[in-house]
Amino acid sequence: MAQYAGGFHRYSHGHRDLVLAQSSNFYGTRIATASADHRVKVWDRNDKTSQWVVTDVWVAHDAEVTDVKWNGPFVGEHIATIGEDGLLRIWQEDLNQVANSGRRFKKIFEQVTATGVPYMSLDFKNIGTETYLAVITRDGFLSVLEPEDHDDLSTWRIMWTDYLCKTPPRTEETGFRLSWHKEKLPASSAVLAGLDRKSLSIAVAVGDVVKVFRTDKDRKFYTAAVLEGAKGLVRDVSWANGSMRGFDVIATAGKDGFLRIYELHTPGVGLISGANDTRTAESRSPAPFQSPSVKPAKSGIGAGLAGGAKGKRDETTNAPGAIRQEARLVAELEMYGPWRVSWSPMADLLISSGDDGAVRLWKKAVDGKWLEAAEIDAIADASTGLHRAALAS
Repeated sequence: MAQYAGGFHRYSHGHRDLVLAQSSNFYGTRIATASADHRVKVWDRNDKTSQWVVTDVWVAHDAEVTDVKWNGPFVGEHIATIGEDGLLRIWQEDLNQVANSGRRFKKIFEQVTATGVPYMSLDFKNIGTETYLAVITRDGFLSVLEPEDHDDLSTWRIMWTDYLCKTPPRTEETGFRLSWHKEKLPASSAVLAGLDRKSLSIAVAVGDVVKVFRTDKDRKFYTAAVLEGAKGLVRDVSWANGSMRGFDVIATAGKDGFLRIYELHTPGVGLISGANDTRTAESRSPAPFQSPSVKPAKSGIGAGLAGGAKGKRDETTNAPGAIRQEARLVAELEMYGPWRVSWSPMADLLISSGDDGAVRLWKKAVDGKWLEAAEIDAIADASTGLHRAALAS
């Protein structure tokens, strides 16, 4: 089901099996769908008719394609996929190839899982023209990569690899999911506390918690916070845009039937809402880029990783820019069997889907409570599938 000017309309995805994942490009004008039929389809929206038209379809893996992500549009059109065959692949669009030829997207990179267990989730992050990629296996082995040359995504190097938990039993359901902080700069309060302005930040669902990792000024990853409160497996996590609010917002979908919304605050640093708050923050925290012991990175964010084992900071030692943060659970939203959760680009809407086949939109009311604003029933007729819920005023 897709949206157009007159509401919603149905279209057949045309895959030979279930669609397991989908991803939109930076502008929302292109969609990639990944299926259990081993194929990936790319759709383009027609500006005149608002209809979605297939641009190409090809066999991307020798098994089910479990996740797909578009990269930013800064160095060409790239798609990353992972499959049950244990492979991570990156595809680049070749505009010289005819549409629907099966050759329009060319494989430029491939990586085999290091643990023998298939990958489960992947995500891109862009800082200007720089690209970073994170991928995690079904047994909790996280890999963070960056290209050798940010203008060429055909060769990558490892920034950090690590097991985030003990290897779970084969029969146990796992939900390792990850979400980058997508914006160029971290939250202003974290920067005031000394966090590097080019720090990479990623949230990873690990069992019944979400771990938030950041890079310090030595470009090593450390644990900044842990989001707790779920009474079961965390199936998905999404990091909202809006760093200028002064704190971060992260949402999770839990097997226990709840969506949870967390705020990530920096202790000892007030929000930049007035002169008094600013002076308080400056008096308690060092200004960024003031430490004389930190040498500037040579080139790229991975250049400072040579001295660290697997690129991770020893948690028992102090490090420049390794600030700790406080996670606050601000909302618990009950729904039937949530599986996926995602924020709108402006972070004013939280979108979720679950076992009942409905897509729900949640919005924060003027009194600060999160309420269901709309429900889209994908099974019902297109003309009656949208139901709106009144917000409290």
